[in-house]
Amino acid sequence: MEDIIVQSAMAEIAMWDAFHTGRGANATGLLALILGFWVAARFSSVSLEKNVNLFGKIIITAFAVSIFMMSVIVFTNIGNLFEGQAAALAALDAANGDVDLSPAAQAYLASQDEGSGFGRAMALMMSISALAIAVLPLWINTND
Repeated sequence: MEDIIVQSAMAEIAMWDAFHTGRGANATGLLALILGFWVAARFSSVSLEKNVNLFGKIIITAFAVSIFMMSVIVFTNIGNLFEGQAAALAALDAANGDVDLSPAAQAYLASQDEGSGFGRAMALMMSISALAIAVLPLWINTND
């Protein structure tokens, strides 16, 4: 029985290690998104100051939309990491039988059961608002 507890603990530690490695990659992706949206907004602002032509507006809009599309991928990857961790812990819990997961793993599973809709909604709201900040000033004249 003691061997099973040790094996379960080592498997859980490995899962948490992989999860936290993925969180570092997700943080890098999130920073890249923030930088990309800032660059798109800055391009938009400078192009308005320089009175850019229609072709320039289209290029800047395409760049901002590509950053938005990248944000969908990054935020999907972030959500998948959380869901994958929950699925792996649940599978370990089922395979363990009478051996319980750590209290942290049990709390994590309980929090994932409540759903992650709020996080996905926040990610979508951030991406849409950043796209609007970068694109709308190019196409809507507010000087009237």
